[in-house]
Amino acid sequence: MPDALAHTFRDHGHVHFNVLPWLPELDGISGGLEHLPEQAWSYIIRNRDGEFEFPARQRSLARVQQRKAMRDRTAGTFAFSFRRIDGASQNLHVPALAGARRLMDGPALRSLLHTVTGRVPLAIRQFYVSRFDEGDFLSTHCDPGQSFGVVINLTREWDPNHGGLTMLLSEDRSRVRSCLLPVRFQLLVFDTSKRLIPHFVSTVGAHGPCKRLALVVRYDAAFVDGNSPD
Repeated sequence: MPDALAHTFRDHGHVHFNVLPWLPELDGISGGLEHLPEQAWSYIIRNRDGEFEFPARQRSLARVQQRKAMRDRTAGTFAFSFRRIDGASQNLHVPALAGARRLMDGPALRSLLHTVTGRVPLAIRQFYVSRFDEGDFLSTHCDPGQSFGVVINLTREWDPNHGGLTMLLSEDRSRVRSCLLPVRFQLLVFDTSKRLIPHFVSTVGAHGPCKRLALVVRYDAAFVDGNSPD
């Protein structure tokens, strides 16, 4: 199976699959992340005025910037609004977050990513857990040029009618190449160095019984086995 995943990654620049067989500890860690208190989740927002991050207690200020982000999305300008808890050192006292960080940097996932991408993960450049509530979205963009990005969905029983779908687009952004439901333990790995993978997360349009949660990680890596971008 990993060889087939590697073939898909080489051909399309991205691949998705159930990662739980390689990371069984993820089940327990996911449960811990689901039960983080509300105050753990900051508001992360991008609009025409810049990028903002507000602690949970500053909800009213966040709402002002969120409304601007929604207007920018309608106007076709890059914008986003969602909640997150990042991997900053002051947050790693949270056992579930610390466990997720160790798992993302551990030998099992590193070996799997090496097989799938043909590259050796060297360092995590970004790490956080995202949470999309009603009204949240992430408009079309390409991630910065580390070697590859990984998103692991932790969402329980998501209703696709509620939105929150990940859309992977063609390089010219004219068509949808893949539409991914936020399926629990689905790992998406996509190239950020050799090709453009425009993508967005559609607006969450309803308040469902489950939160849309995901681990988001970006890696630097060494090219091996003839996979140099040159």
